[in-house]
Amino acid sequence: MERIEQNRFFKKAMSKASELLKSNPKLKNLVTRVSARLTDLNMENIRTSGFVNRARIFVRMVKAYAKGDYRDIQWQNMVLIVAALLYFITPVDLIPDFIPITGLVDDFAVMVWVYNRIQQEVDKFILWEKEYAAE
Repeated sequence: MERIEQNRFFKKAMSKASELLKSNPKLKNLVTRVSARLTDLNMENIRTSGFVNRARIFVRMVKAYAKGDYRDIQWQNMVLIVAALLYFITPVDLIPDFIPITGLVDDFAVMVWVYNRIQQEVDKFILWEKEYAAE
């Protein structure tokens, strides 16, 4: 797979993500669509990859951001998260999702790449989330 930064579909998702972050209703719609897509997938095959866990963390981060509860994140990193989620729900990308199994490989790659790239932000969010839940 070409470098993710060079992937024209991911570039398009990045562009859309910047606009989406300016609209809480659109962010909430994204979260709903991603959650529905995760439910639709065959979780037995995906669970071991850690993909679902990463996607769910991103969903929680976007929800907390949209509510205004969590803003301790760099703008560009939030754009990356939203772009990864957009890429995941877009059926036609580098490898179209309608191709059984193979169609999700690029979605997983993007999600893992973004997760690894912003690992410190994710760790910071998870700590915040634990503290926030304890209150």
